[in-house]
Amino acid sequence: MAARSSTSRSRRKERALPERARVAIEGDEAARARLVAALAGHAEIVPRSRAEIVVHDAGSARDALAAIAPGFSIPTLLLVDDPHAELAHAALAAGAAAVLARQSDARELRVALDAVAAGLVVIDANARDALAPRPLGPAPADADVLTEREHEILTLLAAGLSNRRIAERMAISENTVKAHVAAVLGKLGAATRTEAVTIALRRGLVFL
Repeated sequence: MAARSSTSRSRRKERALPERARVAIEGDEAARARLVAALAGHAEIVPRSRAEIVVHDAGSARDALAAIAPGFSIPTLLLVDDPHAELAHAALAAGAAAVLARQSDARELRVALDAVAAGLVVIDANARDALAPRPLGPAPADADVLTEREHEILTLLAAGLSNRRIAERMAISENTVKAHVAAVLGKLGAATRTEAVTIALRRGLVFL
């Protein structure tokens, strides 16, 4: 009788176990292999069309911006080389559920995946400022009012150039570049350079 009772309790525990999340993995071949190994036994790896959560490995800053630009229709854990606050803020604003470093280990990935499955937002410790309230800026102006010089600056921002590199490329002072960048951010209604590039990509103002 005791044996049957023990078996019954065991079966109840098995039925109580939660189903594994259905996860799609996006990235290059090496990244996919690494992530499949890290999540083995913890998630069901499925095609995107069946996924509840997407783990997207962005191999570069440009890849990260390209992933952020169209927005995220499925809860997405975005892995980037440098999860700084500016990029994390843009990703969260686009609907990402998590932003972590690509170097995150299997334990960190599994914990983040469980949190996302529970409806929580997860960000890398280096990007915690992304959750700080942002001041409301002026309403964005029509992007058509960007001057030719501002559009050129925006294109170079999308290419990942720093103010100093832009100044060298355009043969103008760094202070002039800063002024143009500030004007671009204001006209696009963006709080950061990354957000400005994301908005520009969505509107088709620049291309990667």
